[in-house]
Amino acid sequence: MRLRHSAVRAAVALVAAAALSAALSACGSSDAPPAYVALGDSYSSGLGAERYTEESGACLRSPQSYVHQLGRKLTSFRACTGSTTGGVLDLQLGPFPRNTQLVTITVGGNDAGFFAVVATCLLRPAPACDERIGEAERYARRELPARLGRVYAAIRRRAPDATVVVAGYPRLIARGPWCGAFGEVDDREQRRLNEASDLLAAVIAAEVRRHRGFRFVDMRETFDGHEACADTPWINASTNPGIHSFHPNISGYAAYARVIGRSL
Repeated sequence: MRLRHSAVRAAVALVAAAALSAALSACGSSDAPPAYVALGDSYSSGLGAERYTEESGACLRSPQSYVHQLGRKLTSFRACTGSTTGGVLDLQLGPFPRNTQLVTITVGGNDAGFFAVVATCLLRPAPACDERIGEAERYARRELPARLGRVYAAIRRRAPDATVVVAGYPRLIARGPWCGAFGEVDDREQRRLNEASDLLAAVIAAEVRRHRGFRFVDMRETFDGHEACADTPWINASTNPGIHSFHPNISGYAAYARVIGRSL
């Protein structure tokens, strides 16, 4: 009888252990490595650094992006060239790993039409440049904060315990002679474009401060002296083909990785 009771107790213990193991697996074991999810636009995907992976298609994700140069084990690389805040919400925010501890994102420039602004200033007369910059600045002040807020809130719902690093954009063009393969940007247009970059950074930083566990990484000081047309540029000037124009080169993405890494 004692032997039978012992066998029953052992069987019950095995069943309980199996159930506990299954429950831990379903909830995510504490031993699982922390997950890193990378979101955002072309500044996150690595446009300008080249060597784009075939499977990334039109998203043009590069193994030389700051996401890879950061040195963290990457779980999910979802950033896509051309993304707006709406694109992130619609296409990049599928289920996150339960143990997501780090999220990085750069987004907002496409919402404000920033690269259309640069193209206007390159290829059209100064009054058109001024008008287009003014439109982008008004949008950044009035519309962009709410759009960013929706993205940040959605990230927090999916990754309640993660550190979320929001990387900003640098000033794009060094003051001085224009060096691009096409177009022309004079001194006044350079100044106005950089003022618009300052506004965009301020808008993004202000919205980041409203969200718990979010950190804004301001890239402007790091890129001072390394803008397009500087002696040692970390940003591509107008290129032919123009796809890489006004995006960081490999050195620029390495600078992003250093600054983001210091913020963690």
